[in-house]
Amino acid sequence: MGRIAYIKWEPFNSVHVEILDEQHRKLFDIVNDLIDEIEMGSDRLLPVINELVGFLAIHFRHEEIVMTESGYPYILKHVEEHQRFTNKAEEFFQEYKHGDFDLEYKWITYLKAWIYDHTTKMDREYGEYLLN
Repeated sequence: MGRIAYIKWEPFNSVHVEILDEQHRKLFDIVNDLIDEIEMGSDRLLPVINELVGFLAIHFRHEEIVMTESGYPYILKHVEEHQRFTNKAEEFFQEYKHGDFDLEYKWITYLKAWIYDHTTKMDREYGEYLLN
């Protein structure tokens, strides 16, 4: 299994709300930490996944408040995405706790793709909306 590539937050992915950009950068950092833990065959995986899921819950709430206050028209679609991710994370978590350790690569692949795509596409859409 080859080395898992890190994800990198770029300034052009800004959503024009400093706290949310800051949280996105932190999310990328946590995902990259998770990649390190997996690469090292660490047993710290669950705490890092826990940290991530906890942080995402806070982040989603902040984002949803910003979208609500700005009257963002696609908020429901966005909130559904958040919910879908939360459910998927819970599913992974349960399977992992029940000893399915092959999930590590599936999980990190899903996580990386989802966080990267979500922040650089969907989140940027409300960022554009907030600018205008």
